[in-house]
Amino acid sequence: MRLTESEVSFFHENGYLLLEDVLDDSDLGPVIEEYSDLIATRAEKLHSEGKITSTYADKPFTERLLYLAAEAREVTADLDIMRARGEATFNFLKNPKILDLAESFVGSEILCNPIQHIRSVLPVKESQHEPTPWHQDAGVCWPDTDPYFMLTVWIPIVDATLENGCLQVLPGSHKFGLFKHAWNNAGLAVPPEHQPPNLTPKELPIRAGGVILFHNYTLHSARPNESDTVRWSFDLRYHDVYQPTGRPYYPAFLMRSRMRPEACQTDYETWCKRWKFALENSKGVQAYRWLR
Repeated sequence: MRLTESEVSFFHENGYLLLEDVLDDSDLGPVIEEYSDLIATRAEKLHSEGKITSTYADKPFTERLLYLAAEAREVTADLDIMRARGEATFNFLKNPKILDLAESFVGSEILCNPIQHIRSVLPVKESQHEPTPWHQDAGVCWPDTDPYFMLTVWIPIVDATLENGCLQVLPGSHKFGLFKHAWNNAGLAVPPEHQPPNLTPKELPIRAGGVILFHNYTLHSARPNESDTVRWSFDLRYHDVYQPTGRPYYPAFLMRSRMRPEACQTDYETWCKRWKFALENSKGVQAYRWLR
């Protein structure tokens, strides 16, 4: 997908860009199937151990994890990209449609940043966590990334609605630079008194297959999930290969290179091995500039 000049200009002016219908079932389907299989395997194990009364195999993807978690919270552990390490998910990170969008902003030498997540957001009445607070993605990186641009690509794999916890942004907040963050019950956040005045939050409901792009200095948060379903989404980050990642102890991968295509690191087994090594050997590293 090629972005128009007006779309690129809108991004630079507002710090975000919402695009509908970028991806289709052929892009999202393999990831949904992979996580459905992972959850099914966990459900069978928990059921055999007597920890749950049912595997809830009749429940749809947007509900099954919720029913399982109500009986055994452990089913939600280690679902994130780098821990589950699914091949369909790895292929999704290098999806050409996503890389085309990234190339419009970061150039032709595209690094997939290791700060990447899949989110399975349970309803607030069932969750042990508060909604994602107002923050900047630059705030979760080491300071060596501060001078550089990093693109966040936020992708719902189920519809993200006002009810189930869609994103919201403060348009134009990226122009104010980095704000001081502090830890609260919801995570790392920019306190209200440190946020720029006179900016109005913009809620961004979006259908599955759409994509939201935003600047690493854009203030954003998530609405609470007040539905009876799980809101699943990816947040991925891309930038020029010669920039620091903000997490040097985790592996980054060159996913596209117009100048050196042979240098791309797109082998699934290598990806798995590097992540496994990094997770085992980075325990105790101070990940954030702001201490808890």
